[in-house]
Amino acid sequence: MPSPPKSRKDIILDRAEQHFADHGFQGASLSAIARDAEVGNPGLLHHFPSKEVLYRAVLERQAEDLMESMHQRVESAKSLPKRLQAFVEIQVEWMQRRPTGYKLVTRELLDNAERIELAHTRPLEVFLLGSLALLEEAQAGGLVRQEMPAVVVLTVILGTLNYAKIVRPTFNKTLAEPALKSDAAWMKAVARDVLRVVSPGDASLA
Repeated sequence: MPSPPKSRKDIILDRAEQHFADHGFQGASLSAIARDAEVGNPGLLHHFPSKEVLYRAVLERQAEDLMESMHQRVESAKSLPKRLQAFVEIQVEWMQRRPTGYKLVTRELLDNAERIELAHTRPLEVFLLGSLALLEEAQAGGLVRQEMPAVVVLTVILGTLNYAKIVRPTFNKTLAEPALKSDAAWMKAVARDVLRVVSPGDASLA
């Protein structure tokens, strides 16, 4: 069956996601977003009365998407090793499935140093806290190095995946690693090996 048509609000969010990903919060223009969404400024402001409200709604949609994947894949896994593997796989799959969302979140993490201090809500907070809780459980189960704080483990995993995604085109032109030829193959290899980095030598992730 064909998908139902998108609501005007969803169209605005789609266009805003692209503009914020391309230009950042400061560089994005509400007028340009309204024009791209074909709603005009009054139509956009009817749904989102300020740029801050619109930006928060776009980020909340990314967080909800990630949390839905966490619920479906991680929480349903039958063992702790499988849950840990699913957590890493979800990050890679989300990068592939939502490239604009991934670009937006990456830009937000780079640009928000001043705004985060004044923010009343933090859309990615629930996802980060859930991720941290999983890694703490994995540490207690002996699957993740206990000498590293869980927040450092989370930083290593997310930072490695994010950096690997960003540098692949450049690395592919410079280095002879066969996996670099394919984004999917490269990210699969990095996802596998980042778990080895944070795991004790005798841990089994099978």
